[in-house]
Amino acid sequence: MSLKLISGMMKSSGDEALLAMDAGGANQMVVIEKGALLEVAEPRRCDENRLQENIDLFSRIASAKYDRGDVEPDGRIRIGPDDLLAWRNTDVKSKPENGGRVSE
Repeated sequence: MSLKLISGMMKSSGDEALLAMDAGGANQMVVIEKGALLEVAEPRRCDENRLQENIDLFSRIASAKYDRGDVEPDGRIRIGPDDLLAWRNTDVKSKPENGGRVSE
C-alpha cells in the first residue's frame, strides 16, 4: 500500500523537514534529513522552497521505503542522502536519459 502526502514542512530549526503521510487511515511521519535536502538539487539549499520543489520525489521515496518495511524503531521513515543516491541509481536504470540532480 502506498502512502499519500497530507502535508510537508520544514522544522523551525531548519535542520530537517517533516512529511505527514496517510497510510490507509493512519498517519505516517517522514523525516527528511538536511543532507537529503542539500543533495536533491543545485544550488545546494536546505529551505522550504527546496522541500516544496521536490516534495513529490520525497513522497515517492518515503512510499517505497514504507512498502519495503524500511521504518525506524520509533515508527518514522527517515530519508537521507543515501536514499537519494539509491533512488537515482534505480531511476537511471529504468530511464537512461535521466541523470544528475532532480531540479534546479
